[in-house]
Order: sequence, then structure tokens, then C-alpha cells
Amino acid sequence: MKATKALVAAGLAVMLGAGTAMAVEGPNVGKVSIGYQGMNTADEEGNWGLNGVSARYWINNTTAIEGNFFYGTDSEEDPYDTDEWSTVMGTVKVLYAPVVKANSRFYVGLQGGLGSFNFEDPDEDESDTFWMVEPLVGFEYNFPGLTEIGFNAEVGYSFYSETPDNSWTTEDNESGIAFSFGAHYYF
Repeated sequence: MKATKALVAAGLAVMLGAGTAMAVEGPNVGKVSIGYQGMNTADEEGNWGLNGVSARYWINNTTAIEGNFFYGTDSEEDPYDTDEWSTVMGTVKVLYAPVVKANSRFYVGLQGGLGSFNFEDPDEDESDTFWMVEPLVGFEYNFPGLTEIGFNAEVGYSFYSETPDNSWTTEDNESGIAFSFGAHYYF
């Protein structure tokens, strides 16, 4: 009976120890990164994109937090007038990586953001504030031998609501698939 208990205890120790020994430590745990993050999404007139500065921090092997600051401008000229658009947005992401490998992570996350949209032409000026929430899935990859640089891509579904700052337009609610990509340098 003692031999059976000892054998079962040894088997459990080997199984539990093997699971721990096979766990892979992902790259850049406990390091802060700075980099580029681009976001593309669709609106009723086509696609729009924003470029941004990003900071990502892997708290532990599976959990990260990221902050982004996006800015974008566009203008259109014709013989009669010039139209100009600008967008500013800040976002925060929380990421969870259920799959961690030596050079990559597959993660799911949630992103939330606030921003402002401004439109100017000779006839009118419009300024709107908006918020967005986006569940997402993505990955981060580090090339072997170049682990301080992480490349990432994400796809999600953005829930978006715009509140005009003037009284003559109504609230606009749009949702759609969004794609994001970026590169971060870890210190």
C-alpha cells in the first residue's frame, strides 16, 4: 500500500512538474515598449485610418496593458472651396494571451477610446466627440535574435458612437470591423 501511494505521489509530481517545465516564458515580460500603432476601420463612405504612438507593457507572461494616441488629418480641394478633417483619439487596451510561445503570443483583448472629430469648410465648422469599444483578437511576434522588437496585428469589432457638439445634428452610432497593426521596441 505504501509503495502504491509513493508511486501515485511520484506520478503526480512528475505530471505537475512536467506541466510547469513545459510552460514557455514569452519575450519581453516586465518591459515597457514604445512604438507605432495604425488603425483602419470602415465608415459609411469607405475606409479611414489613423496613425498613432503606442506604449505596451507585459505585466506577466499572459497579461498586458497598452495605451495609444492617434491623430489623422485629410483635406479635399476643389475650385470652389477646401474641406479639412482632423481626428484625435486616445485608447487603452487590456490584453490576455492564452497561447504563449518562445517568440510569439496569441491574445484576446478589449480596447476602449475617446476622441474628437473636427470638420471645416467655408460654410460650416463641425466638431464632434466620440467613444469606441472594441473586443479584439491578435498576435505579437518577435523574430529570434531580435526579441526587443515586437510586431503585432489585430482584428476586432468596433462599437462606435459619435455625439455632435452642435444642436443641429443627431447622435451617430456606427459599428464595424477594424484592423490594427504595429511595431514596438521593448526597453
